[in-house]
Amino acid sequence: MTTGSAVAAPQPECQTATVRPCVWQQPSTEGVVGAARLDATDHARPALLRVEVRIQRAWGRPWETVAASSLIGTGNLALTTPAVRTDYRAIVCATGGPADRPDLQNTTCTI
Repeated sequence: MTTGSAVAAPQPECQTATVRPCVWQQPSTEGVVGAARLDATDHARPALLRVEVRIQRAWGRPWETVAASSLIGTGNLALTTPAVRTDYRAIVCATGGPADRPDLQNTTCTI
């Protein structure tokens, strides 16, 4: 697993997501890239945004995180993961919300 922050790549149309992060996956020449955006309602309060690419090696097996990036900041946050080459089923999940309140953070995954 890798961690780090990156600037989000071009994104699809997302509804204003003040409580839940907007998450998507993008194919690239290097593999699948996970991307997310969080539009914080309180621009003075630090928010957390974490995005993960997860794979499933066989139907019914647990999802494994194979790439991740995290960012804590204020205002609107955007983030991507490193690209992942895989032949397995992949989803992208993002967790976001107030950095100091894990109980208020929400996770959203692609289908």
